[in-house]
Amino acid sequence: MTFSIYSFSMAVLWSSLFFLLLWLCRRSRRLVVCFGVWPLVCVIVCALLRCFFPLEMLSFTHVVTGIDLINSVDYFLKSPVAGLAVTPILILGILWGLGTLFFLVRFLRTYGRFRRLLASFVPVEEDDEPFAEAQEAASRLHIPKFTIYVTNVVQSPAVTGFFQPIVLFPAYPYSSEDFSNALEHEFTHWKNHDIWVKLLVELLRSAFWWNPLVYLLKHDLNQTLELKCDLSIASKRELEDRVSYLRTMEKTICFADKKDAPDFSMFAIAELAHNKEKNLLQRADAILNYEHKPKLSALALVVTSIIMAVLMVFSYSFVIQPRYEAPKEEIEEVTENGVFEEYTADDTYLVENVDGTFSLVRNNQLIDIVERNSAALLIDAGFEIREQ
Repeated sequence: MTFSIYSFSMAVLWSSLFFLLLWLCRRSRRLVVCFGVWPLVCVIVCALLRCFFPLEMLSFTHVVTGIDLINSVDYFLKSPVAGLAVTPILILGILWGLGTLFFLVRFLRTYGRFRRLLASFVPVEEDDEPFAEAQEAASRLHIPKFTIYVTNVVQSPAVTGFFQPIVLFPAYPYSSEDFSNALEHEFTHWKNHDIWVKLLVELLRSAFWWNPLVYLLKHDLNQTLELKCDLSIASKRELEDRVSYLRTMEKTICFADKKDAPDFSMFAIAELAHNKEKNLLQRADAILNYEHKPKLSALALVVTSIIMAVLMVFSYSFVIQPRYEAPKEEIEEVTENGVFEEYTADDTYLVENVDGTFSLVRNNQLIDIVERNSAALLIDAGFEIREQ
């Protein structure tokens, strides 16, 4: 397995297509109601895997060359600007690095402010509301330790904490039932490790800040995590209790519309009652019409997994590169008579080295060391890769 700018470009392309597929699937309310949220989670996992493993396997990946547009773009990106030793691809690389650095610094500074804000809060004691409801909800989900804060800083109940749940409650006039519903929601998010998922996507956004489909992923991920949490709760409740859960959401929306709050969504999940009507309708539909269909859900997950596995394998089966001729000195040798001797696939083969280069071997003798791109052209010409 090797890495190159072309394999990286293919990874960005395919992961972006998977982000787009997720967006198209998530738009359907009936899809979530009928098949659950796990098919969407499967798409997200494949998109992230494809993005973080931008590799190619020379024994499997086929090099596609000869596309005029690719050749023209490659020539433009690698041509010096105004006769200087600077190329457009170098300029783009510098801008990319500076943008990534900016977003990472902003992320760390915001996280620092968030931690200082948490340190200024006073936790809820055992005799205070809603500690009893929190103990009951934590016990049901087998969460041994937690911290509860009631503050005016947040608009909606939120959960944070990578290793121990910290729940932030707005100072709203909630009933005991409302506290119980909201706490179960937040603890379920924490139990599902959704905060770690959001952290991963936030880092992905920082690295690929220039890709608009990454922002689409971030938006759809929030809704997917909410649907996953809602359906997990709905699966354990009767219709009357699900209606109570929706009423808590409705009450939170009414309270939240009347106040502003700082945005710490990078480090906390505070989407119990997001006020986007379309998203809320999708969640309400999924909660009220939930039916326990384990066979149908399992079938949907299996079918989705097979489709995504096929797409993943296909995405690694080829890489698009510009066409160029392999240097003559890598495939020909001057003999003692001063005549060029051409190597053919009949008596010459390649051996992959640990550093990513290839040994060109003829009649069990090392002829030369060739780079990966040249080796790819030789493989296309019929040269075999053999074990040493």
